[in-house]
Amino acid sequence: MHMEIPLSTKTTVKDNQETKNIVNQSEEELPFLKENDKRMEKAEFFKALGDETRLRIIGMLAIDDLCMCEIVSGLDIPTSTVSHHLKLLERGNVIRSRKEGRFTVYRLQREKVLPYLR
Repeated sequence: MHMEIPLSTKTTVKDNQETKNIVNQSEEELPFLKENDKRMEKAEFFKALGDETRLRIIGMLAIDDLCMCEIVSGLDIPTSTVSHHLKLLERGNVIRSRKEGRFTVYRLQREKVLPYLR
């Protein structure tokens, strides 16, 4: 259910009960807000998307699964920087990693991420 909010001129400040009602309505509209774990998960996801370098990494992984050395080479930035960004992307469940021999290969969670980027 999408609630359309009419534009109006603010003439008074809502009282405590009115603001509590707004919180309750927001939790009905967006049920994940009721659960701390789900709120944290959403926050980590959007935090992971909120950086230019991470968006560039996502762009590379949208084309192919890559190891860290390939990402470092493609973006020409330090390994430590890429490592930091990959950890945040994993924490946000934007990417997954798997071991292949001595390499860790990263894969974009395409179904979850790409709808937000198109």
